Amino acid sequence: MNQHLYRRLAFLQGLIKARQQDVIGAAETGSGKTLAFGLPILQRLLEEREKTTRLHVEDEKAAEGSSTGGPLRALILTPTRELAKQVCDHLKEAAKFLGIHVVPIVGGLSMEKQERLLKKKPEIVVGTPGRLWELMSSGNQHLVELHSLSFFVLDEADRMIERGHFKEVQSIIEMLPLSNSSDEQTVKATSSCETVANLQIKKRQTFVFSATLALSANFRKKLKRGLSTSKTATADDLSSIEALSKQAGMKPNAEIVDLTNASILPEKLEESFIECSDDDKDANLYYILSVHGQGRTIVFCTSISALRHISSLLRTLGINVLTNHAQMQQRARMKAVDRFREGENSVLVATDGFARGMDFDNVRTVIHYQLPHSSDVYIHRSGRTARKSLTGCSIALISPADKAKFYSLCKSFSKENVQQFPVDQAYMPAIMNRLSLARQIDKISSKNSKENANKSWLQRNAESMGLILEASDSEEERVRGHKQRKATSAQLQKLQQDLNELLQHPLQPKTFSRRYLAG
Repeated sequence: MNQHLYRRLAFLQGLIKARQQDVIGAAETGSGKTLAFGLPILQRLLEEREKTTRLHVEDEKAAEGSSTGGPLRALILTPTRELAKQVCDHLKEAAKFLGIHVVPIVGGLSMEKQERLLKKKPEIVVGTPGRLWELMSSGNQHLVELHSLSFFVLDEADRMIERGHFKEVQSIIEMLPLSNSSDEQTVKATSSCETVANLQIKKRQTFVFSATLALSANFRKKLKRGLSTSKTATADDLSSIEALSKQAGMKPNAEIVDLTNASILPEKLEESFIECSDDDKDANLYYILSVHGQGRTIVFCTSISALRHISSLLRTLGINVLTNHAQMQQRARMKAVDRFREGENSVLVATDGFARGMDFDNVRTVIHYQLPHSSDVYIHRSGRTARKSLTGCSIALISPADKAKFYSLCKSFSKENVQQFPVDQAYMPAIMNRLSLARQIDKISSKNSKENANKSWLQRNAESMGLILEASDSEEERVRGHKQRKATSAQLQKLQQDLNELLQHPLQPKTFSRRYLAG
């Protein structure tokens, strides 16, 4: 049996065994965690609908109304907007013919439009903590009336609980009715809801999912004794999945489903590295993309400045790269994700926020242009490839300053013999020629863009204050400036022409190299 299918079935079997129980689940990235909690949610909603239809078999209106929305039944939290959209799309696909409504609620998009979506009373809401709490704290009726909530899901919980992030998670948890209390207590806890008296209060099932799982040795004993459901925990208490599970009201009979490998990283992931100076990282990156660049590739950076540097340089070299980082508008980020999925040989340059949970088919290579700050981020970065039992390759560009950190990463994964990626030095003279021209072009273009931006800023501010800018330069200075701009333009044009001539001749034919796994 296909190993990936086996792991998915094993995950689902664990949840079937834990039917109506709370679940703490962990499995490697790409193992099907979304369906693992999505299918039980859809199955239970369908069963309840069928039961309601049988009870109202003579009331056709009640049967028809069951597919037009209702109270909130499942609330799913994810750490990133892209992951929320991905989870929502998967659930929509699974529920396409079921009449069950799923909507995404994330930041960066119009709140008014999202409020209109919530007025349709979708049964399932997938969102990020910030925007969800913003709507809940403003009193959105569909999100605060939680008496019928049957499922509460924390996806990628290890990211959700990083200190300094997502404080709203705690506030959202505090809004939940106490799942372990009696019906009478729950009614009191939700007495502010106008419809509580007329609707049956549902028993809630809680799912906490992660790519990694770190529980204390006596955690199962704590579960058997019964966990405290106190809502008075501080934000500092949200320092582990264990603490978060306690605060979310995890029931004493919770099931723990742990399918993580000892290595944590995907089974068919081939890891390698290239030792080079910081100045040579650009050349090696261009080498990998040009010579070994078939299939989708994701290049990870830790800083937005590095992302902007390499994306601009690669575009100058004729590689049409996409970007994704936190300072982009949400629509632009989603568009980049969609375009990356559409292209068979797309290249995406992203920061670490993109490393969590995103599922793409046929990502052949992940390149660590800058090493991540933690082994956990390295896991999630590398987990974008070698998914669904396919092969994939992770390449780290290691400068002398990175050596100690890289060896520490290898040691934490018990990787003693990580192989060096084979670089054919015969390509390097041609690569350096191209790179030299591209850097000069990029430098001149960047300088021109900054000067134009400064002029535009000055002009805009003068107009807003009703002022008229007068030229302060003398005639001689204006003539000199004009000549300088003309010379710069001619230089830029000549450099671009020289580079285009080089780019017309590929470094090698488009046939893919067979010297390494990525080929």
